[in-house]
Amino acid sequence: MTNRSRNRKNSLKWWLGAAVIGAAIVAILSVQLGNNAVYFYTPDEAVAKAADLAGKTVRVGGMVTPGTVVWHASDLDLKFTMSDLKGHEIAVQHHGAPPDMFKEGQGVVVEGMIVAAQPLQMNSRKLMVKHSEEYKKPGDHNQSIDKALLEKSIFKDQGAAQ
Repeated sequence: MTNRSRNRKNSLKWWLGAAVIGAAIVAILSVQLGNNAVYFYTPDEAVAKAADLAGKTVRVGGMVTPGTVVWHASDLDLKFTMSDLKGHEIAVQHHGAPPDMFKEGQGVVVEGMIVAAQPLQMNSRKLMVKHSEEYKKPGDHNQSIDKALLEKSIFKDQGAAQ
């Protein structure tokens, strides 16, 4: 056997070994990513796909329906109804203290498992509050910043000068 053919065999072995290791890494990563993916749904999508989502971890975003919050501080047990304001509702049960900004009429994102399809019920493991990106100084809740900026706008000043 010549030196050249030996080099080809060694080179082929290295490439074949690298391909096998690469394929194994890709397979492991795809399985792990598939198991850890959490999909986001709106309440109407969750209601429509409730049977398929049962037992899977999902995120659902909606509004806390006013008058539905039941909080037992001694047990750290929170129950409320989340809605998309179009009639699709999800009963949510969360164990743990709610976020500071949690309140009725507030936007929330709930991560957890769908446990019942009719009516739709969800056990939450993570509760996140959506909040406005608008800052208001303390005590000034009547006027939005956008309106105040518009009143001070250079365009309004130019219109008044003409």
